[in-house]
Amino acid sequence: MPSKLSDFLSSFGMMLAGVLLLFFSTVYFSPERNFSFLKFPASGNRTQIGGDISLESLPVSKPTIPLIKDGQAKFSGTLTAVSAIVVDSKTKTVLFNKNSNEIRSLASITKLMTAMVLLDLPIDWSSTAVISSEDMAGDHHVEVGEKYTLEDLWHVALIGSSNTAINALVRSSGLKEEQFVALMNKKAQDLRISSARFIEPTGLSERNMASGLDTARLLIDALKFDKIYSTVQVAEYYAHPFGSKAKRVWTTNWLLTDWIPNNFKMENIAGKTGYIDSSGYNFAVSLSNEKKHVITVVVLGASTNEGRFGEARDLAEWTFKNYLWPDDSGYNDLTSN
Repeated sequence: MPSKLSDFLSSFGMMLAGVLLLFFSTVYFSPERNFSFLKFPASGNRTQIGGDISLESLPVSKPTIPLIKDGQAKFSGTLTAVSAIVVDSKTKTVLFNKNSNEIRSLASITKLMTAMVLLDLPIDWSSTAVISSEDMAGDHHVEVGEKYTLEDLWHVALIGSSNTAINALVRSSGLKEEQFVALMNKKAQDLRISSARFIEPTGLSERNMASGLDTARLLIDALKFDKIYSTVQVAEYYAHPFGSKAKRVWTTNWLLTDWIPNNFKMENIAGKTGYIDSSGYNFAVSLSNEKKHVITVVVLGASTNEGRFGEARDLAEWTFKNYLWPDDSGYNDLTSN
């Protein structure tokens, strides 16, 4: 190393040492002074329950789901449905189950997904459509050449389960059917209704399918739309074709009429039916009791039209009789067991 560089480094080092010595000689640390910022936080007393967990710091955990009063309680009513399920609509807790993972044809329950996709589109419900021969799909509610508002067709489609009205609505959306069906399947994926598959928008195809559990999820999601919820609660509707007298359309949900006796108030009933030969009689319905506990009941593949409504009613009554919700008297006794 050249001598000049060596002399420079030696001088610089001595100068730096002098500066540091001068600094420390001017700083006074009082033993009484509390330098809390130099200390690590102190640990308070705690009760160990394993590892490093404090019993006092743990939140009190209580269940918020419905609980069955008697774990031995079994549904003893008639149940011809191939698949059935009862779900607490708020927590999605399964309260009754029969083959609910079996994937079955949905039939016209399909229209719930069709309705959700329609509501995602910029549709003018006051605009009109003329029923074409291509729309016709084997129902008597509307006829070729009749002109309706899309609002009217919406009600006919969901209340009377009209396939023709659904086809006219899909056509009026401006999308080709295959484009519309692609949106149906995408929405099913977005909603995590994983078993659902749709081929067309009416439910006439036996390849429109889902499990009973996913059918319950489908209804729960569909009823979040006010327009769907309020429509499927209507028992009797009058459609008004332009230039013709009004047509009465009855709901296909017989729990909303006097045809199937039940103790549920009309305002607490909202559901959708479905039937084709390969599906049997399907029914998905939301019901609530006097305490506003809401359940979703699905029966798929019941043997008769009337039977599906009676079976759904009986499952709902059994559920409300045998389960307690967090605000019910006696619920805390179940959580302490």
